[in-house]
Amino acid sequence: MNGSAEAALDGVYRIGVVGAGPKALFALESLVRRLLAAGGEVPRVAVDVIDTNPYAGSAYAPDQPEYLRLNVSAGIVDAHEPGAAERFVPSFHQWAVEHAPQRDQESFPPRSTVGEYLHCAWNRVQEVCSDLQWNTVTARAVDLTAVGGDSAEPRWVVHTADGEQHGPYRQVLLATGHAPDHDGALKHTWSAEIPLVPQVYPVQQWLSQSKIPAGATVAVRGGALTFIDVCLALTQGRGGVFTTGEDANLRYIPSGQEPSRILPVTRSGLFLDAKSRPCVTVEDLDTVLDHARVRLAAQCTITEVINTVQHAAAEILDRCTRSTASDAAWEVSYTARNGAEPGSERLNRAVRVFTRSIEVAEGRADPGAAWALGAAWAKLYPALVQAVSFRDLDAGDWAQFRQMAVTMERLAFGPPLLNARKIAALIQAGVVDALWMRQGVGIAATGITGLDESEPRPDVVIDAVLPPPGVVGTDQPMYLSLLERGTLTVPPGRRGVMVTPSGQALNSSGQAVAGLSVIGRPTEDHVLGHDTLNRALHTMPQEWAQAVVKHMTQGPGGTS
Repeated sequence: MNGSAEAALDGVYRIGVVGAGPKALFALESLVRRLLAAGGEVPRVAVDVIDTNPYAGSAYAPDQPEYLRLNVSAGIVDAHEPGAAERFVPSFHQWAVEHAPQRDQESFPPRSTVGEYLHCAWNRVQEVCSDLQWNTVTARAVDLTAVGGDSAEPRWVVHTADGEQHGPYRQVLLATGHAPDHDGALKHTWSAEIPLVPQVYPVQQWLSQSKIPAGATVAVRGGALTFIDVCLALTQGRGGVFTTGEDANLRYIPSGQEPSRILPVTRSGLFLDAKSRPCVTVEDLDTVLDHARVRLAAQCTITEVINTVQHAAAEILDRCTRSTASDAAWEVSYTARNGAEPGSERLNRAVRVFTRSIEVAEGRADPGAAWALGAAWAKLYPALVQAVSFRDLDAGDWAQFRQMAVTMERLAFGPPLLNARKIAALIQAGVVDALWMRQGVGIAATGITGLDESEPRPDVVIDAVLPPPGVVGTDQPMYLSLLERGTLTVPPGRRGVMVTPSGQALNSSGQAVAGLSVIGRPTEDHVLGHDTLNRALHTMPQEWAQAVVKHMTQGPGGTS
């Protein structure tokens, strides 16, 4: 019996989607357009969307403060399937012209505004296909079990934290995004007498004055993008003001309600480099990048992948009209190994490296190896996604790539220049202090480690380290259960689950699991680069939609 005939007996082809963030939106937008194109060839379809925070996701909650900004250019934000002819949803830019004109020209708008756009896109997707039955389940999924049918055609039931069961479904798509918790969170082992603020978001709740009083000395575990949000919430969010001085640098005017000092502690001992504006000319840049893309597409080894990126960076630096590098290849190699350029290993390293990245971004300093590596990684990232995703790599190769990726992401995907300048202003004002961003200082379960007796002790500690991507070490009982049963599997040394290019799950025997797919952050490492709003970076949402429609019309085998 084929899929459409069997579906007719049930009356409705039911799909369960766990997660209601951007990845789920992208997948369902592609599904809707294929259902409309298929017309009467497919059965009636019902979709349950299951999430505790439907149709925006916590990262894009519309009620968060406006100073929490998007970290990628708004120009890439578009829920429309790349290359598809008919447009169901507007791009962010098109939407903002009508609904948020004050944000239309902003490269890095507030995340709350992006959340409003995503909510609008969800509504458009649901409205465009009137024959499709939509249902929202506001709950957290905690387990997924197969019932009835056989191994080739199981039905799936989603169990939620409120004790309810939903389904059975012919297809389940897991698109859960950021995990709510992880094993490495300080709160699980904290034994110090210092009060701990265990998380950052929502900032209105966790960074309030009742938890972090004015004038407090605050230690922050982490110095990445979440740390920047912490700093802005504790300063600008409390009435502090940033102004432009006569030297064009930002100045911070305190409100009196901020902490006296914010002391970050990081593993690298460095802040993220500021995003650079396109203010540098590189001769024949397209040729350099095209040659690198050809090499990456040749199924090269991980060592060759890394060498290709570094070679491209050295060529970019050599061809940069403002470069002063004497030996670009050596400087690039040194920076890739050490995280910062030659000569950076001096007093106050974190602030000097960060300040230089701002000066380069503003065009006030000549670009060096750090800028070139960041530019190469960012511009080659789509090719890297294609070169590394779905590959059967041993744990050693993957560890080599991850070590490189951690450094490159700090150089390539740092904060927008505006936010970087705000952190620099807070450093200049003495509110942010990089004193503890050095080797030997850490934050452990017992408190701050590696301090001299003369150094300050914090009044409160904030854990600003988010759960990692993937499913390993995260507090997600549904994935733990599926891994224990062998329904899902994680490759050695990785964090995310194995899937096919259409997102279909692979079990512990390497076989495709009928009716179960996973996309987005839970697959990270097996699929590279899912933590993005850039729909053009991956084809998995449309490949999943195509496979589901094929299954509806052709039966088992349609989702292989």
